[in-house]
Amino acid sequence: MCDNAGMWKVGLALSVLAACGGDDAGSVSGKVHGTAIGVDDSVSAAITINNNQHGAAIVLASTPNVCPDLMNRVEHPSEKVVIITVADYANLTLTTPTAPGTFQIYQGGTAPPKAATLQVVMDDLNCQTISNMGAKATSGTVTLTKVSGNTFAGSFDALLDSQDHITGSFSPTECPAIQSAIDNTGSAASCQQ
Repeated sequence: MCDNAGMWKVGLALSVLAACGGDDAGSVSGKVHGTAIGVDDSVSAAITINNNQHGAAIVLASTPNVCPDLMNRVEHPSEKVVIITVADYANLTLTTPTAPGTFQIYQGGTAPPKAATLQVVMDDLNCQTISNMGAKATSGTVTLTKVSGNTFAGSFDALLDSQDHITGSFSPTECPAIQSAIDNTGSAASCQQ
């Protein structure tokens, strides 16, 4: 059985760092714990989750320059981030999606054939994660409309464990630095204005 612990690990690793997007990086409608999440930038990449498990990660951030910030391990005060992971699941193996499709958000147990996770992370003025302001999706969908190399574009509709409902879209630029952020979770990031 394959659970989503690895997919959540990706989200936690990226939340430590997520601070190159296009003109329309994406959007988030709805509030989380009463807080709106503006999207200034978004990035995506194919990733290795652990050992032979693979997927795609999408990061939507309230701050610009996400890819360079991931490469340089930079965080920003009061940053808000939505982290999405998607993967195809078959024969106890997660693989990176190769085609558009709709992925079911799940929280535990056996992954559905098209699996997704989504979480929201908010930082305080000192770039520290505010644990009671974050949320994980308990159900919903992530729909990929474009899959090309390290670019995964689409939309989401998620119910969160905070009892909030958010929807949104993402049109990220590719950022292979997401993988290095996942791999380097032990080193400290710098907090910059």
